[in-house]
Amino acid sequence: MYLAMKQHFSNPNFDFFQYNGQVKAKESTYQQRNDFWFFETIAKKLSSEEVQDFLLASFIYSKDPTKIWIGDIKRSGGDRWMALQKQRQSMSYTVEQDLGTVVEHLEAKGYSFNDLFATLGSNHPPLLKLHVKGDVSLETMIVLDDLVQYSKKWKKELEWDDFVWPDVKKLMNNYKGFLTINTDKYRMKLLKLIEESS
Repeated sequence: MYLAMKQHFSNPNFDFFQYNGQVKAKESTYQQRNDFWFFETIAKKLSSEEVQDFLLASFIYSKDPTKIWIGDIKRSGGDRWMALQKQRQSMSYTVEQDLGTVVEHLEAKGYSFNDLFATLGSNHPPLLKLHVKGDVSLETMIVLDDLVQYSKKWKKELEWDDFVWPDVKKLMNNYKGFLTINTDKYRMKLLKLIEESS
């Protein structure tokens, strides 16, 4: 599972879900790893789903998911797993709070809802700026993209010369499959957002 997740977050041609979280690996090679007992310990203590979330948290909360190694997971895995559990349990609340932040930003700047996604020349869109500042969570970025598909526009306008958006988009793509998104519920929240900002 660790090898599959590492591939998922570092190799654009590998999809964790397409391969059911599995990669080819020899048992003998696994047993010779220096971190063999670490894997054995978490496998005995946690369910398969918990192990997946434990590992996922380290990839989601790292500065560069392509460079995660076992030392990072041993050192910070527990704290990151707790943060991911908390974020998942409060995802609806987090998205609602983030949307409130977005409304305040739109009102303060005199922007319309559509301005939130506008590249405004060579500048980053306001939504991306809010995310980079930490005011809008990765989960909210994924929910909004699921609803209005802003990333299609950004792909044309940002990816060719930008150094921020491609990494955010890649992380969004890699994380989305692990999330359960209640589209109807968030659509209602979004409609309310549009009403308040118009």
